[in-house]
Amino acid sequence: MVVVESPNAQARSARDLTVHFTHRPPAPVLRYVDEVVGESNPGLTFRYSQGVLTSFDVDVVHVVDSSLDTLIGTADASSRQRLLATWAFVRNLRKHRIALVRTVDGTDQRDQRSRSDRIASELLDRVTSAFIVRDAFTQTPAPARTHLIPYSEFGERFVGYPGATQVPGRLLCIARGFLPSSAVGLLQLIRVTNTPGLTIRFVAPAHRLSATKLKGAEARRSKLISTRLERISDGARIQEIDAAELVVLPRAPHTPHDLQILFLALSRRRPVLTPRTEALAELSDEIGVGWLHLTDGPITAEAIDLAIDFGRATERSGAPNLEGRSLASTRAAFAQVFERAAATKSVRARSRSRS
Repeated sequence: MVVVESPNAQARSARDLTVHFTHRPPAPVLRYVDEVVGESNPGLTFRYSQGVLTSFDVDVVHVVDSSLDTLIGTADASSRQRLLATWAFVRNLRKHRIALVRTVDGTDQRDQRSRSDRIASELLDRVTSAFIVRDAFTQTPAPARTHLIPYSEFGERFVGYPGATQVPGRLLCIARGFLPSSAVGLLQLIRVTNTPGLTIRFVAPAHRLSATKLKGAEARRSKLISTRLERISDGARIQEIDAAELVVLPRAPHTPHDLQILFLALSRRRPVLTPRTEALAELSDEIGVGWLHLTDGPITAEAIDLAIDFGRATERSGAPNLEGRSLASTRAAFAQVFERAAATKSVRARSRSRS
């Protein structure tokens, strides 16, 4: 695995590159694309599409693995159709000398795959010029072609946004998409914590059954529980996080959306409580004591009490250590991987033409 050393954010590429990005264009709402695209990579021209790749006049194709079916057009395909479509896609990449760069996000759930699916995956793995991972524990099929780019923090993105005053004792369960079903379990925990004056707030859309339970609990105990079960703006999300004493994530963050909430909370100097993973344990050591509280298994009332007690009794450092995770440095690191992938593709193509 290669740890990408972030180059000078203002350094220009050796040559201009065109990158096809399987994603929506940047917008006012914070998304994964904001970590990749910005003024700090002026040597790159991006094209955006959430459909099948049909234009092959690009240097690099970049995709998060969870969007591979979108890129190839195999979302509802049979195993045989997926294999044929993947073969055609790979052939076009090779024919047009296009580098494929994939961010592996750990969301592929297709463990039980047919032989055709396995062959299709192997074809994609072989043609991939570079894999990008966001932590050292995510596995890829080719460690030598794997590049580690740590997830960004977003402090600079929200400079000047109006904040909010912290509400003592407020626990916040918040999500970028839908609240996980495990969020409902926090309703029971808040009743049995030992810390006086704790309240809990749920912010994000929820699926019907969870929404019914959360709204019902709020109606019965409005002084203890509050909800905002809707999509909100980034500005509103910042204010919700600022108002919390502790952000509680009942599902260990691993998807880009989950990690966005984690780093958004840390960038706003709010401690987070969540179940342990190897990657989160390493992050906890990196950012400093008292910012990331981890549980072995589901969150418990005792874990909530300990996290609150620790924060109140311990003088934390002024901010978590998020050095090297600025948006500018992250974008520059992505640009470096794109440049290397395109250059490697060109060298291989010239070598084949001489042979």
